[in-house]
Amino acid sequence: MPVGFWRAIPDDVRSRWRAWRRRRAERRLASRRLDELFSTRPDLLRCGRLRTEHRHRVNILEIDADESGEVQRILFGIIRHPKAHPLAVRGEEVLELLEYRPVDQRLSVAGSRNLTRQRRRDQG
Repeated sequence: MPVGFWRAIPDDVRSRWRAWRRRRAERRLASRRLDELFSTRPDLLRCGRLRTEHRHRVNILEIDADESGEVQRILFGIIRHPKAHPLAVRGEEVLELLEYRPVDQRLSVAGSRNLTRQRRRDQG
């Protein structure tokens, strides 16, 4: 590619490209931090009622990073299927939100939402 090629790209496109790359790097680092959590800290996992085999069901929802790119907070969700009541027609789907702070080595439950009930409300 000729050297002048990069000069022809508008500044807003360059800034969007850099922002996308920064978000991608933060997401990769957050994923690595969660891998470390699930592989080396079973004591922390118990605080959030998680086990190591739950790692493949985790969805990263939000990442907070500092200026250097180090991840400060990861908000992630996991879909749970709690045991159905014996009289219930079917089980419920519950999205549980957890917050992990790698710097402080802290895991906490941030909230939960019953997806089955929400779908029923949305349908009518």
